[in-house]
Amino acid sequence: MKEDSRDLVLKNNNLVTKANSLIEMSYRLGVTEQKILLCIASNIKPTDEDFQTYTLSIKDFCRGIGSTSRNAYAEVDKITQNLMDKSFVFYNSEKKRTRINWLSKATYNTNEGTVTVRFDPDLKPFFLALSEKFTRYKLNNVLYLRSSHSIRMFELLKSYEGLSERTFTVDELREKLGLEGKYDVWNNFKQRVLQHAQKEIEAKTDISYTFVPIKKGRTVEKVKFLIKANPSMRNNILELESEVIDVVKIDEEPELMEVYQTASYSGVNIGKSKIKEWLVSYKKDSIIEAVKMVGMRKNIKYPVPYITKILVAQAKEETGTTQLDPVEQMIQDFIYEKTPKKKMKVVEVIPDFLLEMDAIEKFAGILPFEEAVTLWEKRKGDIISTIRENRKNAQITY
Repeated sequence: MKEDSRDLVLKNNNLVTKANSLIEMSYRLGVTEQKILLCIASNIKPTDEDFQTYTLSIKDFCRGIGSTSRNAYAEVDKITQNLMDKSFVFYNSEKKRTRINWLSKATYNTNEGTVTVRFDPDLKPFFLALSEKFTRYKLNNVLYLRSSHSIRMFELLKSYEGLSERTFTVDELREKLGLEGKYDVWNNFKQRVLQHAQKEIEAKTDISYTFVPIKKGRTVEKVKFLIKANPSMRNNILELESEVIDVVKIDEEPELMEVYQTASYSGVNIGKSKIKEWLVSYKKDSIIEAVKMVGMRKNIKYPVPYITKILVAQAKEETGTTQLDPVEQMIQDFIYEKTPKKKMKVVEVIPDFLLEMDAIEKFAGILPFEEAVTLWEKRKGDIISTIRENRKNAQITY
């Protein structure tokens, strides 16, 4: 009998909530191992009384963390199996030294491209029904961090953000990061761990920090961290979220608003009066199609006359250069889906292998799978270069 499970949902605004006692423990996990655990944690609901079983789409997970691996399916399977074997030590409520695993279940679902996972029941005190001494942050703070040390440093400092500073002994910090016996020379530890994490955390999360070494004699004995909010990244997070919050306004002219929003998302500046004028003579779907076509071609200096020209030609059935056959329309739709709908401060690069998976999946919706693969191989150069150019043009430059 197949066990019920929830789909693991990966959204930027998912919240990770962890007991501070778990953050303070000493353990060492790889960067992808940590991200899998944090994605699971971000799906726990405040009302959950027990851990749930989750099914994780490997393709969605790789897209979510920006992975460029071509062996993602095998790697995620191996990583989840490793998490079954990895453990950490803590002292339970009876002050007894206890070793527990991270996962109690990890099943690779052959031919489905998913894994089914569940937290070990002994982790309940660290994730469920937390009312005090916990830290909460948005999942997107850690999804794009490339270093396991950066993730651990972020959590250790995020838990003290309200106090604005925190001091560790060097040995204590090494232990918490799972680096006992490594980077014994202070300059190596400073450069390869602290400064590297500092740059990455400031660039990708909602906090930043500086640090001051505290010496005893000639030896650095402690490190004092000064923690502050990172307004630039918080604003960027709000911009990212606004894309899903910005819904079609209720209006007495819904067709006008639909075209207007499509134009805004496509980066095409069109006044509502012009859209009203078009709607008198042309079908809404034809206008939207023309707007999308122009939005993908960033070299068009005067989009409104160009769209009008397309609509006039379509009306006269002069469709040889303006109307696309179903396959070409499908390709243009795919490019449009991967094009940012507004100017953004940060535009992440989509790895080629993820574009390939998504494109073939879309093409296979109207073509046999073999033909979908052949179409991708034939057109991938143009598709990838157009998407890259569109995403580059969506990046705000200073």
